[in-house]
Parts: sequence; C-alpha cells; structure tokens
Amino acid sequence: CNPYLAFAVLLEAGLDGLDNKIDPGEPTEENLFALTEDEILQRGIDNLPTSLWEAYHALEQDDVVKNALGEKVFNQFYTIKRAEWDAYRVQVFDYERDQYLDV
Repeated sequence: CNPYLAFAVLLEAGLDGLDNKIDPGEPTEENLFALTEDEILQRGIDNLPTSLWEAYHALEQDDVVKNALGEKVFNQFYTIKRAEWDAYRVQVFDYERDQYLDV
C-alpha cells in the first residue's frame, strides 16, 4: 500500500465526515471478534469487507476514494487491484490441499 495514497484517502474521508456531519459512533475497547454478529449489529457497527473480492467491489462504489485520488490515479489503482484479485483467485492454498486432497 502506498502510504501517500492511503494518507490522501484518509484525509478525504475525514473531511467528508466533517462536511456531511457523519457520526462516527461511540468508541469501544471491546474485542469485536468475541461478539456475535447480532451483538455487533445492535451496537451499530458496520463490517468491513471480509474478502479481497468484497473490498474490490466496495472500492468501485466509493466516491470518497475516487475524489481523493482523482480519476486517473483511481482508474489505475482500480486496474491494479483487479489484477491482484485475478492473480489471487486462481491460487491453490495449503488449506485447500490439506482439506480436499488425500495425498
């Protein structure tokens, strides 16, 4: 991850939150991994994408990221992330070998 791009998006997200008066919610020090999905929803906590594919699609819809990076950089970044997904999805991992192949 390029720290300059990440910082630009972080700043844009903060400004977007201020401009649109987005309530970040109450801070929590709980271990969210120890909570059930219902407990997380009751607290109003949104989940981040759980896979690279979900993150790729969330990126596609994110106007804050598009505004932060500009059209040219965003399109290049998006293309690179798609190539990363394409390379990742065809890999066979140790878990799959161990789970599904009796060798």
